[in-house]
Amino acid sequence: MTSFRADTLTEFMEAAAEKFGAGGLGETEYHVNSSYVFRSGKLIDVSFTLAVTIDFATFGGGKPDKANQEAITHVVHLGKVHEGKHKAGYEAAFSNWKPQAVKDLKAGTYADEDKAKDAIAKKVDEINDKMKAACLDLHSKEGYVDVMQSGGGINVTMKPAGPSGCE
Repeated sequence: MTSFRADTLTEFMEAAAEKFGAGGLGETEYHVNSSYVFRSGKLIDVSFTLAVTIDFATFGGGKPDKANQEAITHVVHLGKVHEGKHKAGYEAAFSNWKPQAVKDLKAGTYADEDKAKDAIAKKVDEINDKMKAACLDLHSKEGYVDVMQSGGGINVTMKPAGPSGCE
């Protein structure tokens, strides 16, 4: 979590944008690690692990009026839930991919250890593609916070973000 001090929703969103990029309220990153045992042309053991980290904007103080406080609280909630969905999507994609990837790699025969490493790298590329697809799927439904101010009220909604943020 990254805290931002703000007196208005606009200040909060601008501070978050400095950290997470224009329109950003958070970031979920993943890293796939692999290990293996190679012997006599075979991958005797192959293991993949997934690490996922979440960072999102939180309110760190200030003196907002009631409308801005409620809007900031709502934006924080939307960002936290959205980043949690990224994490869940990455974990689901990884869990669905991992058993078959390990099975495929262990079934192969490799001329040498470098060829086995290349095969593992191709599988990691495959999961990276699946992770991007999970991100794009989520962003086709949500990921953009729309703010409408009228009179003294502030209305905040989550809308589709499109492909942004899935690089």
